Amino acid sequence: MALTCYTNILSAQIPESLKVYEHTLSNGLTVWLNEDHTQPKVFGAVVVKAGSKDCPNTGIAHYFEHMMFKGTDKIGTTDYDAEKVVLDSIAAKYDELAATQDSKLRSSIQKEINEMSVRAAEYVIPNEFDRLISRYGGTKLNAGTSYDFTVYFNTFSPQYITQWAEINSERLLNPVFRLFQSELETVYEEKNMYSDMIGSQAIEKLTERYFYPHPYAYPIIGSTESLKNPRLSEMQKFFETYYVGSNMGLILSGDFDAKTVLPILESAFSRIRKGEAPQREIVEIPPFKGKEKMKIKVPIPFVKAMALGFRGVPANHKDKVALNIAMALLNNSNGTGYLDKLTVEHKVMASMAVNESMNEAGILGILVVPKLFVQSYSAAEKLVWKEINRIKTGDFSEETFQSLKLEQKREYDSGLEDISVRAQAMMRIFSQGKSWNDYLDEVARIDDLSKEDVMDVARKYFNENYLYVTKKTGKYPKDNLPKPDYTPVVPRNKDATSNYVKQLQEMPEKELEPRLLDFEKDIKIRPVTSLATLYASPNPVNDIFSLHLVFGIGALERPILNQTAGYLHFIGTDSLSFNDFRNRLQTLGSTLAFEVSDTDFDVKVSGFEANLQETLTLVGDFMRHAKADNKKLGQIVDDAKVSNKAFAKSSESLAKALLEKVMYGEQSRFWTKLPLSRIKKLKGQELVDAFNEARKVECSIHYCGSHSMDEVISLLKENLPVQEINVPSAYPYYRETLSYDEPVVYFFDMPDVSQSIVYGYIPGDALKDEETRHAAKLFTGYFGGDMSSLMFQEIREFRSFAYRVNARINQPSAKLPDKPATFVTMLSTQGDKTLDAMTVLDSLIKKMPERPEARVDAVKQSILNSVNNEYPSFRQISPKIYTALRNGYNTDPNRELLADIENMHMKDISGFYEKHVAGRPVVYAIVGSSKHIDMKKLASFGTIVKVKRKDIYK
Repeated sequence: MALTCYTNILSAQIPESLKVYEHTLSNGLTVWLNEDHTQPKVFGAVVVKAGSKDCPNTGIAHYFEHMMFKGTDKIGTTDYDAEKVVLDSIAAKYDELAATQDSKLRSSIQKEINEMSVRAAEYVIPNEFDRLISRYGGTKLNAGTSYDFTVYFNTFSPQYITQWAEINSERLLNPVFRLFQSELETVYEEKNMYSDMIGSQAIEKLTERYFYPHPYAYPIIGSTESLKNPRLSEMQKFFETYYVGSNMGLILSGDFDAKTVLPILESAFSRIRKGEAPQREIVEIPPFKGKEKMKIKVPIPFVKAMALGFRGVPANHKDKVALNIAMALLNNSNGTGYLDKLTVEHKVMASMAVNESMNEAGILGILVVPKLFVQSYSAAEKLVWKEINRIKTGDFSEETFQSLKLEQKREYDSGLEDISVRAQAMMRIFSQGKSWNDYLDEVARIDDLSKEDVMDVARKYFNENYLYVTKKTGKYPKDNLPKPDYTPVVPRNKDATSNYVKQLQEMPEKELEPRLLDFEKDIKIRPVTSLATLYASPNPVNDIFSLHLVFGIGALERPILNQTAGYLHFIGTDSLSFNDFRNRLQTLGSTLAFEVSDTDFDVKVSGFEANLQETLTLVGDFMRHAKADNKKLGQIVDDAKVSNKAFAKSSESLAKALLEKVMYGEQSRFWTKLPLSRIKKLKGQELVDAFNEARKVECSIHYCGSHSMDEVISLLKENLPVQEINVPSAYPYYRETLSYDEPVVYFFDMPDVSQSIVYGYIPGDALKDEETRHAAKLFTGYFGGDMSSLMFQEIREFRSFAYRVNARINQPSAKLPDKPATFVTMLSTQGDKTLDAMTVLDSLIKKMPERPEARVDAVKQSILNSVNNEYPSFRQISPKIYTALRNGYNTDPNRELLADIENMHMKDISGFYEKHVAGRPVVYAIVGSSKHIDMKKLASFGTIVKVKRKDIYK
């Protein structure tokens, strides 16, 4: 079979790992193949050029995506012929339900649907599709629905490519809408989750106004009214219309041979129906007429927010490349854009340009947060227009223009480095109707751009016709859907297998050992000084280097480093102003960023290899001579103020803070952080001093590029202050966890939230040997790890009591074998389902059911798959090995993990559970609305302690 390689005039310069080969199968389905042997995995995806715009406001595309995990006439059933009789009746009843508004009749129909669903479940094998994906090397199984397309994807081990192709093509032949009633409840949960996110409803209102009358105006998940009245017949029609060969693409990126794989794909995927999707007429979006005004409600007081919305360009538009440069003049990675400078100089609190392109329209906008209290909307808008007009008139230097072109090329190149990220780009590009060649040509066209091109697009799109949006404090009513009075659908065939599985088992399998890290061959390690070590790995793809200095002190040990990391992005040196310093970096095509984690302070440098020495000279000067500027502190203070306000309105943030308080008491990260009163008193020199202290702590230096070790070490010693590193790291920094003698329920009341977020916490014992630590990982996978876990099946899949569920044993560093592990569970659920979900979870914790050995084998297979499929990309090899070494391992710890779990069984999971989980009091941390929860019944889970914000957040 012939393969066509996408090439262009630059093809000779493109490494093999970035080339994409195209083939069209006999049924019209397009295949894109990208070979890359740097990682032992394949990213596989099916792209369907149909999304929510093809069924506006109904949510059908999204519904259908969910149902594609339920199996087919062969997968997920013990007797499809018998099951189909009941499923057909259920489909008819949903049509009947959608046709009536009578509440009593609707209730009666829903009860009938529930009774039939319980009967149909007698034939269902739940999660069989997911289990098959895992059995044959798969991880990270997922899907997504956008306005324009739907994707189904996962990563898998390359020896299973025949099985992957068989399972994923079978999935598309005759999908069956089983367990629909319970999955419908899951979609309700998803909608409730979005409605609790700060600003989500405001964005929905803004999107509707911005795009109307185009279908982009409507939410992907659909309206509440549509959610209440789903039609399975319409879903079937959607499938038959759009899931046809010529409307679909198959994307593979990773460790395979294209010529060998192609016949396998032809055999499997050519079974999909031929056909052409209907050509839908594109709805024209009218231009704005002058300055059209709109207000949106956001429930954060005091903070102003403004947006200027212009008409953007769709994905395939000829102006897109030039418009990207225009936007980079406003915002870029070095903070030298005109809007960046408004923020850095604290002329506004924040300002950001937005440029997104969908298939049929684009979003072009400017978001602005005026300074707190003192700045009006009109004053902030004038400042923004002044900067936009600079682009229109060409008020930017040739040097700046060329540096931004360089940045654009670096971002293109960087975005193609990793298999998974590259495959995401391939999926998006295919869905836009482009070829891979079109994408590569975009990079080539950057060089051809002139200043006049950029000025022209700025004048064309940033015109006098725009949507002027301002925020007012308030909130929109929520369309909460009450908990249905349904009997939970619990299939009896939880551990059964279909006849289809036997067919798969007859297919030959290749035996391949998972690829593990080789600490001696995969990287080179050399001391730079006594407390600074260089870890170097090659870059086989492009000419972009990365150099990360990881200083072994973090925000848990030094909370002020949170503010330090932000502040360093706003200042220059004693010889170079902020603008001069950042513009020099920009000219070189380099970036400098600062990040802080719990345990480390990171200085991240990247750029082109040819400019490594000049870049390090600049970075070294900054590290030695960073100059405090108290004028820049206003931004740090205002950020903290807004963060406090947003935190108080975010149930997610409050739940995390509550859990931290329950687990760590006054060592909670939310308690030890600098309070606003302290942040207001900070001086610039105090933050620079904190940086100077941090950069003297023991450091690992991670270089990925083409320079030799000797060259890099020489450059480090010549340019960076590595000789000043003289303080050993306190890693692993440890916080003592709290113990409890009886069950307690800590409850934070948020009257307006739709969902409850529920954490469960059990303090454990020390896991003193590696075998026990490995058993903990097996237990985690079994109890709450993925779609086949107890929590997912019992709480979400069977009963629809929650949208998100997970659990894990948290283990301290292996260097701390005497410190206890903890068991933490999490679920989020509609408020009136809180007690139902907790009852099931509590029963699982108190009396964990034991499943057949086949289920344990599936968990072991899942761990094996993860080890193989998470083998790091070339830039992540060095940090991954360093982390293992830092925690006391001299070889890849996965080697012993796989050896141990191979000989473990259900008795090992049960033994771990009995020793470390069973019989211990559970402490719950809940953020939810007491209006939707029977608090007396909640008390049955433990003594209720009502918590205020001041108790958990300083």
